Amino acid sequence: MEDSVDRRPSSAVTTEETTTERRTLWQRLWRIYDSRIRFKIIAPYLVLTLVVAILGTYVVTQLFVSSVEERLNNQLLKAGRVVSTTLAEVERGHLKAARSIAYVEGLIPALEDGDLDTVRRLALPSAAGERVEYLLIVDQKGQEILHVLLQPQGEYEDVVEFEGTSMSIVQSLLASGDAAASPRRIFVRFPSGDYYYCTASPIDRRGHLVGVIVVGTSMRTLLARLYSTALADVIIYLDGGQAVASTFYDNNLDALDIPPSLYDILLHNEDVTVFKDERPLSLGGNAFRLARGPLRVGNDTVGAFAVALPLDYIMQTRAANRNIYALLFTLAMGAVILLGNWVAQRITDPVGQLADASRSVAEGDLTRRTGIQRRDEIGVLASAFDKMTERLEERTHELEEALGRLRAILASIGDGVVLEDTDGEFHPLNKAAENLLEELAAGFLLSPLRELMADYEGKTAGEEGTWVKEHRRFEVGRKVITVHSADVRTEEGERLGTVIVMRDVTAEVAAEQLKDAFITHVSHELRTPLTAIKGYGELLLSGAGGELDDNQRNFLETICRHTDNLVAMINELLDFSEMEAGGRLRLQRQPVLLNLFIEEILEEYRPQMEDKGLTLHTDIPASLPIVEADTRRLRWAIINLVRNAMQYTPAGGHVTVSLRAADQQVIFEVSDTGIGISPQDQERLFDRFYRVTNVTEGDVRGLGLGLYVAKAIIEAHNGTISVTSAVGKGSTF
Repeated sequence: MEDSVDRRPSSAVTTEETTTERRTLWQRLWRIYDSRIRFKIIAPYLVLTLVVAILGTYVVTQLFVSSVEERLNNQLLKAGRVVSTTLAEVERGHLKAARSIAYVEGLIPALEDGDLDTVRRLALPSAAGERVEYLLIVDQKGQEILHVLLQPQGEYEDVVEFEGTSMSIVQSLLASGDAAASPRRIFVRFPSGDYYYCTASPIDRRGHLVGVIVVGTSMRTLLARLYSTALADVIIYLDGGQAVASTFYDNNLDALDIPPSLYDILLHNEDVTVFKDERPLSLGGNAFRLARGPLRVGNDTVGAFAVALPLDYIMQTRAANRNIYALLFTLAMGAVILLGNWVAQRITDPVGQLADASRSVAEGDLTRRTGIQRRDEIGVLASAFDKMTERLEERTHELEEALGRLRAILASIGDGVVLEDTDGEFHPLNKAAENLLEELAAGFLLSPLRELMADYEGKTAGEEGTWVKEHRRFEVGRKVITVHSADVRTEEGERLGTVIVMRDVTAEVAAEQLKDAFITHVSHELRTPLTAIKGYGELLLSGAGGELDDNQRNFLETICRHTDNLVAMINELLDFSEMEAGGRLRLQRQPVLLNLFIEEILEEYRPQMEDKGLTLHTDIPASLPIVEADTRRLRWAIINLVRNAMQYTPAGGHVTVSLRAADQQVIFEVSDTGIGISPQDQERLFDRFYRVTNVTEGDVRGLGLGLYVAKAIIEAHNGTISVTSAVGKGSTF
């Protein structure tokens, strides 16, 4: 059998071993750091000092460099303005030279006569005196009279390479024919490739244009003058951003070109600008910052320029400051380490003593003391710890006594008290609870009790201290038990379970049953005499007993009206008794067109509302879905809502009844502008035998069962009823 051999490359094995060693090293360092408070005290300050050192060095250096850069930018702007000023001075020199030459005695007559020799003889000495490098004189017909260029040896030679009259500035002045026209300026490129800055001025004789004189300065001379005055390198841009000349020794003009868009911006700028987002210009290993502006003289913009200053000083300053501050912060870090170690030792030694004492107390040795005598926070902590150990035993005895009292109180309570924990298990807290739970378990009633508690938890989620009303009664043998519950929570709101109080209400239930039987019996017994009273009253009103005077008719109408009220009250009592006996109303459903059904009811009450001075508004659509309903019960519920609105709305008010279909439901609303219902009354408005306490109408009577029974009828039809109201503004059901 062959031995297994690791065939991985040696480099892969070495890499894995190195990674494992690094991971192990970091784990060791972390364990050392995590095991000592001293390291936890020193390390954050050390890291903070390092971060502050780096940020401080960066911020200070940046602030200093920003200051230097701001001075550099200001110097660039100043140099750019000097360039503009110098160009204006050159322009003034051109105009002065042009006047000196053009108005030499005898030159204008010679120009008019076309005497080339005389013009040459008179103009050249004056041009030499003004140190003019380029001179062109044209008569009013556009013919060249004199066209010369100053040579390096100091003599003027005729220019034959191109026609001077082709210059746009010459043609513009001749075309204007205006002897008082403003001078024109332009950069002219000669066939030799040299650029000249030229100024054309009209030659005037007694208000008539007799010719044009052009004076020019070479780009070389212009750049030298700009460099000497601005004390910065200068670049001239023409023809859409092309660099045509500069003062840099490495005169690679193609590298200095700018985009046409930037050139167009410069032509329209009012002043010199430093573009902060522009990258520095790099030439010959050196970086330069630029300021750019338009070459503008008078109203003419002849091109653009840039002035450049080196960035070497800024780079050197940044490096020097960075090194100085790095050294300072390194020394500060060393001081932090030494000072932090001393401070940490002062803290960790007594903390160790506290830890030893804590372990002893945790093991049950309440006689252990820390032995620390200091006046700082650690001393206060040690003193508090010693006092805590002294009081711990006292508090333990107090808790045992309190627990004993609580057990005695629970044992003396006649009601059964049960704790349901978070797992749903029941724990009896007194003897009565044990007996009841045994009876419930024997009667298989623990499952309904669990369902009740689950329902309670769903209804009271998020609420504290809310007692559940009597949801269900349990019959244990001949006993009737009711259940009340509440959450058990800590002060922090954590739920520990539910406390359940089970009470024997057998006697109360018997009394309620007796009361319900009495109400039912009395209601049935009262119906017969009331029916007779109602019948005979209506018979007398119809004239069966003879003619009635007004007083007799009023008496009989009052008897009939109050008889109707008594019949309505008895019907409420009977419905109430039926609900109390069976839990729900027994309905006899049949198809109903609600719009016609409700309009029929409203027609009965419209005369009564008009007699009271109320206005009835209806919003009932012509077509609605057919619903299955008990017409007698539903009619009674609707009548009760409409009658309430009529009774509780003062004269001059409005009652609005609306009906609409929405989401497989039919919504019926009754709104009024009556006295309204307070928020306190709204909470109990649908309780049995409850009547609103702020009623001011003296003729409003009732048992307080109308809304209670109406709610039962609507809920029996699987519907809901609610109210929105404000005191003095009315109500909507």
